[in-house]
This record gives sequence, C-alpha cells and structure tokens, in this order.
Amino acid sequence: MATSTSYRHVPAVDKAARLLAELRDGEASGISDLARRIGASKGTVRDILLTLAAHDFVSREDNGHFRLRAARPGMRRLAHDALVSLAGDAGETAFLGVVDSGEIVIADVVESANDPHMSARVGWRVPAGVGAHGKVLERGETLGLDDEEYLEGVRAAAAPIVDADGRKVAVLIVVGFKSRLPLARLRQVGKLVAARAAETSAKLAGRVA
Repeated sequence: MATSTSYRHVPAVDKAARLLAELRDGEASGISDLARRIGASKGTVRDILLTLAAHDFVSREDNGHFRLRAARPGMRRLAHDALVSLAGDAGETAFLGVVDSGEIVIADVVESANDPHMSARVGWRVPAGVGAHGKVLERGETLGLDDEEYLEGVRAAAAPIVDADGRKVAVLIVVGFKSRLPLARLRQVGKLVAARAAETSAKLAGRVA
C-alpha cells in the first residue's frame, strides 16, 4: 500500500534536477562536461538542457555552453495572455519563440479555433534568420510580415519582445494560411502582434505591474 512518502522515481526529472544543481554556482558549462558529471549520455543531457532553455530555466551561450538563467518571471507566463489574445483576435495560431543561439525555440503555442490551422510543438527549433521573425531579429525591423517567403501558402506576422537591456529575447508570431490572411488582413494582424509584444516587453522590463 502506498504511503504519503512513497513516489515513483522519474529518471528524466532526476537528471534535470541534477543538471540544475550542477549549474547553480552560476558558471556556464558544456554538454560533455555536464554529461560526465551526472553520468548521462551527451544526447540525453542536450535534450534536457534544450527543454530547460525552452522553459526559461537555463540560457545557451554563443559557445554552446549553458548557464542557469537569473531569476525572473517566466517568459511563457508573461506572454501567455498575449498569445491567447492574438489567437482570438486574429483567428490564427499564435506562437512564442525564445531566442537561443541563432535559433528560436517554440516555448508556447495557442492554436486557432479555426480549421485548418497551423500548429507546432513546444520545443521545436527554427532558424532565427528566416520568415517574419527573421526580419525583426536579424534585420532590425520592429514588425516583420512574411508573404509566403518562408512557406508557400503561409503568411505570418512577428514582433520582438525586448528585455530591460534592450535585447530582443523572444518574438510573438501569428501564422496562418494565405486564404484566411489576405495582405490587408495580415497588416492588421501585424499591428495587433506589435501591440501585444510591446505590452509583454513592458512586463518583462518591470515597467508594469
């Protein structure tokens, strides 16, 4: 009979907890070193670290090392209401992408109630320099509109989330099929995305309650 103190050991959670413990001194560490220290394969450690990065627990540096992220409100929590608003107002799927070493990691998704609709899994990685989000992350635009440039038949709007230091740390993206997003509508959706991204940036920077 199970007692209040019995539990089922979950190896993946155990490894994640041990990785966080290894990083708590604030120093950045590489995958190979961390794998050796906790006695796990490099592939397993990489997958766990990337998942932790998608959930804003760790950050990945340009050299591929990982560091425990300084305590701050979780990006997913800060941006989720904006995604719900965008998906409802635009009638299309809204994504939160967190910037990570030349890519964005899909950290949250609110799908459209309309069918068919675009979809993606949390944890998916996309190059940072393509599509609507590439225009705001790589080209410095404040609003990126993608007219079938990344995927045929698909249009998108993206705007950056900026932290207190002015760094573009994430993007809000709305994606839909061109049949439901004529160019005039895409521009309207783009304004909504930019407004929600600005609100989320203000929350992240602590400028609003």
